[in-house]
Amino acid sequence: MAKKENEQNVAPGKEFVFKLPSGIVVGKAKNLREFKEIVKVAPLDSVVYHAKGKHFGSWLKMLGQPQLASELDRLQINDDAIARTLVLRVVSK
Repeated sequence: MAKKENEQNVAPGKEFVFKLPSGIVVGKAKNLREFKEIVKVAPLDSVVYHAKGKHFGSWLKMLGQPQLASELDRLQINDDAIARTLVLRVVSK
Protein backbone atom coordinates (compact mmCIF):
# COMPACT_ATOMS: atom_id res chain seq x y z
CA MET A 1 0.00 0.00 0.00
CA ALA A 2 1.44 3.38 -1.02
CA LYS A 3 1.98 6.05 1.59
CA LYS A 4 -0.29 9.05 1.53
CA GLU A 5 1.18 12.19 -0.04
CA ASN A 6 1.52 13.79 3.42
CA GLU A 7 3.59 10.88 4.67
CA GLN A 8 6.21 10.53 1.92
CA ASN A 9 9.51 10.82 3.77
CA VAL A 10 12.51 12.77 2.55
CA ALA A 11 15.92 11.09 2.52
CA PRO A 12 17.83 11.04 5.80
CA GLY A 13 19.56 14.37 6.32
CA LYS A 14 16.99 16.23 4.19
CA GLU A 15 14.48 16.86 6.99
CA PHE A 16 13.17 20.38 7.54
CA VAL A 17 14.91 21.61 10.66
CA PHE A 18 12.88 24.11 12.66
CA LYS A 19 15.17 26.53 14.45
CA LEU A 20 14.87 29.63 16.54
CA PRO A 21 16.59 32.74 15.15
CA SER A 22 19.45 31.95 17.57
CA GLY A 23 20.02 28.61 15.80
CA ILE A 24 18.60 26.36 18.50
CA VAL A 25 16.84 23.38 16.90
CA VAL A 26 13.24 22.97 18.07
CA GLY A 27 12.00 20.25 15.69
CA LYS A 28 12.58 18.21 12.54
CA ALA A 29 10.06 17.08 9.93
CA LYS A 30 10.66 14.30 7.43
CA ASN A 31 7.28 14.59 5.67
CA LEU A 32 4.41 17.03 5.21
CA ARG A 33 2.33 15.51 8.01
CA GLU A 34 5.16 16.01 10.52
CA PHE A 35 5.77 19.51 9.14
CA LYS A 36 2.15 20.49 9.84
CA GLU A 37 2.27 19.01 13.34
CA ILE A 38 5.48 20.85 14.22
CA VAL A 39 4.17 24.16 12.85
CA LYS A 40 1.25 23.77 15.29
CA VAL A 41 3.49 23.47 18.36
CA ALA A 42 6.85 25.08 17.49
CA PRO A 43 7.70 28.33 19.24
CA LEU A 44 6.14 31.22 17.33
CA ASP A 45 9.60 32.78 16.91
CA SER A 46 10.65 29.72 14.88
CA VAL A 47 7.60 29.80 12.61
CA VAL A 48 8.00 33.54 12.02
CA TYR A 49 11.76 33.17 11.38
CA HIS A 50 11.24 30.53 8.70
CA ALA A 51 8.14 32.11 7.15
CA LYS A 52 9.68 35.57 6.83
CA GLY A 53 12.97 34.05 5.65
CA LYS A 54 11.13 32.07 2.94
CA HIS A 55 12.80 28.87 4.20
CA PHE A 56 9.78 26.59 3.77
CA GLY A 57 9.51 26.82 -0.03
CA SER A 58 12.70 25.06 -1.10
CA TRP A 59 12.04 22.14 1.24
CA LEU A 60 8.46 21.77 0.01
CA LYS A 61 9.68 21.81 -3.61
CA MET A 62 12.11 19.00 -2.76
CA LEU A 63 9.16 17.16 -1.23
CA GLY A 64 7.28 17.45 -4.54
CA GLN A 65 4.93 20.22 -3.38
CA PRO A 66 5.70 23.12 -5.76
CA GLN A 67 2.24 24.69 -5.40
CA LEU A 68 2.48 24.83 -1.60
CA ALA A 69 6.04 26.11 -1.89
CA SER A 70 4.93 28.93 -4.18
CA GLU A 71 2.04 29.89 -1.92
CA LEU A 72 4.24 29.97 1.18
CA ASP A 73 6.94 31.96 -0.61
CA ARG A 74 4.32 34.58 -1.53
CA LEU A 75 2.99 34.81 2.03
CA GLN A 76 3.29 38.28 3.54
CA ILE A 77 3.75 38.12 7.30
CA ASN A 78 2.85 41.58 8.56
CA ASP A 79 1.67 40.43 11.98
CA ASP A 80 3.87 37.85 13.72
CA ALA A 81 0.96 36.77 15.92
CA ILE A 82 -0.90 35.23 12.96
CA ALA A 83 2.10 33.69 11.17
CA ARG A 84 1.34 30.16 12.40
CA THR A 85 -2.30 30.42 11.28
CA LEU A 86 -1.30 31.67 7.82
CA VAL A 87 1.26 28.89 7.31
CA LEU A 88 -1.16 26.21 8.49
CA ARG A 89 -3.90 27.56 6.24
CA VAL A 90 -1.64 27.15 3.20
CA VAL A 91 -0.27 23.69 3.99
CA SER A 92 -3.64 22.28 5.06
CA LYS A 93 -5.41 22.89 1.74
